Amino acid sequence: MKLTYFNVDKTSHLVEDFYHIAYSKKIVPLNATIIPLGNTGIAYIYSNGQKISLNNNETVIKNLIINGQFYKSYKFNVSEIGSACGLSFKPTALHKLTGLDISKFSHKYSVFNQIDKILADKFENIFINHNNDFKKLFEKLEKLLLEIPIIENKNTIAIDKVLHTIHLKEGMISVNELLNEIPFGQKTLETLFKKMVGLTPAKYIRIFRFKNLMKQYESNKISLKDLIYMYDYYDESHFAKDFKAFTSKSFKDYFKDEFTLIKKALKKP
Repeated sequence: MKLTYFNVDKTSHLVEDFYHIAYSKKIVPLNATIIPLGNTGIAYIYSNGQKISLNNNETVIKNLIINGQFYKSYKFNVSEIGSACGLSFKPTALHKLTGLDISKFSHKYSVFNQIDKILADKFENIFINHNNDFKKLFEKLEKLLLEIPIIENKNTIAIDKVLHTIHLKEGMISVNELLNEIPFGQKTLETLFKKMVGLTPAKYIRIFRFKNLMKQYESNKISLKDLIYMYDYYDESHFAKDFKAFTSKSFKDYFKDEFTLIKKALKKP
C-alpha cells in the first residue's frame, strides 16, 4: 500500500490535502479500521473490490463518491488490487462549494452524481482524463475549485471563526467558551455548525482533540502518558474511553495491522 500526498498550492482555504493511494497484490486483501478525522472529502475509486461497513451495513464504493463526517470508526475492505485518489476538505468547504446541509451526508459515503450531477461531471472528467498524471490531475482540481462560486456570509464567517479557535486550542475548549466568539446563542451555533461541518460543535471538538493526540503519538515526539495529560484527559481511563468510542477497540488493538492505513494518514507532515 502506498499513500502519497500532493501539494495544496492555491486552494488551502478549501482543501486539507490531495492524495493518491494504491493497493498492491502484497497488501490485498486489506481489512482496515478508519477512525473519524473531522473532514469531509471527494474521492474517485478506480477499481472494484472496495467497500465500507458501519453498524453491520455494507456499502460498495466505486467511481466518484463523497465521504461525510463520521463520529465512530468504520471498517474499510479492499479485496482487489487498484487505487483511488481524492481530496479532504477543510471543515466548512463542502458547504461553501455546494450550499448543501452537510449533516445529511454524515456517517456514510454518497454517490456524488446523485447529489449534484453538473458539478459531479466536472470533477469526474478530471479524475478520469488525468489518472496517469496525478500532479496534473490535482492542478486541474485546484483550477476547478477556484472557478466554483463559494458561499461566504456572516454565518460562514462566524463558524470559521469558531473552527479557528477550536484548532488554535487543539480541541481543548468547551462549547460554552466558544459562545464568547460569536454573536448568537448555543442553539443557533449548534444548528449552523452541524449544517456547515456535519457534526455538532461538541462532537467536532472531541474528535479534533483525539486526532491531534494520536498525530503527536505517531510522530513519537512525546510519550502517550504525557500526551494524555497534555490534552486535558483527566487520567488514562478517560483517554481509554475516548479511544474505545472512536475506534471500537482497546488501545492494545491499535498495534494490529487493521490500523496500518490510519497510521499512515496520521503521520502526514
